[in-house]
Amino acid sequence: MMSYTEVVTESSLRASISVGIRQLAKAIEREEASALISGVMPPVESACQQVGYWLKNQATTYDGRSIDLSWFRYLLADEMDNLRYLIGEQAFWAGNYAEAGRLFNELATRIVK
Repeated sequence: MMSYTEVVTESSLRASISVGIRQLAKAIEREEASALISGVMPPVESACQQVGYWLKNQATTYDGRSIDLSWFRYLLADEMDNLRYLIGEQAFWAGNYAEAGRLFNELATRIVK
């Protein structure tokens, strides 16, 4: 019997982070952040849980890189910079993205602690 092994790439990790941040920012704008923290919003919860799962299980990427807290936080900061560049400085700060990044970090890493 063949077992399924998930292939994790840096791109898939970055995509989960980016999608989670964007969805969190929208939820904050709609004042639904409390629902996120209690786990009621599946898309954001899914992105956070995926990253948290990779962190907790010390997953490795297909090229052998270990997904640990320091690399996750580096990628989180990098994705925040990418979003700021893509949408512009004014839209970034007006759109709750800084708070969304902080919340994403909290939600994704609480399973590891």
